[in-house]
Amino acid sequence: MNRYAVAGAVLGTGLILAGCGAGGFGGPEKESVVNYDITEKIAHMQVDTGSGDIIVTESDRKGIKVTETIHWRGQKPKAEHPVTGDKVTLRYDCPNGIGVTTCSVDYRVEIPKGVVLALNTGSGNITLRAASGGVTANTGSGDIEAAGLTGKSALVETGSGNVQFKYMAIPDEVEVETGSGDATVYVPDGKYDVTIDVGSGSEKVEVAQDRSVPNKLTLTTGSGNASVLKS
Repeated sequence: MNRYAVAGAVLGTGLILAGCGAGGFGGPEKESVVNYDITEKIAHMQVDTGSGDIIVTESDRKGIKVTETIHWRGQKPKAEHPVTGDKVTLRYDCPNGIGVTTCSVDYRVEIPKGVVLALNTGSGNITLRAASGGVTANTGSGDIEAAGLTGKSALVETGSGNVQFKYMAIPDEVEVETGSGDATVYVPDGKYDVTIDVGSGSEKVEVAQDRSVPNKLTLTTGSGNASVLKS
């Protein structure tokens, strides 16, 4: 069953910002900020933004709170947050129109503990402030930073940007890949099965390595440094 999440206390504001002036093909850039709550019980959250930043904060709260900051020139994009089962997807569509239409959406999301995350942005940064569920994060161009992690798995990829993941508990499996940028993973002291592959760059491992243990860390960089450090 596909339904739209219950949204509470929605606030929208439209602001005309200085910059390109009304003479441009798409007119001046505009901005709208929208806040809403998702009250359904959510176990999985996916965020897709073609251009924009994603910030996710985990806490003891119940339900999910979302703040969307929408930027556009030309036609305003349509943002939506459908819920299917126990999964919510935050996404938007940038319309095609006469003249030049450009748009982006920044997402700031507060989640309860245990939500599994899939975060995707074409150009923008991804920031995680605590997460106890599994994480998949991908950005074409931008940095990915996470702290206060206690989840068991992470799959992280950036085409151009740095990755920094800080774990407070020993993970089962972490895989990080960067095209051009540094990959740094902080983990608690212990033994890990570490695999590092750097095209051009240095590598550093501070933890004990043991191929027989189940805790696997894999870091791959095209051009950049790869480090596994103690948290």
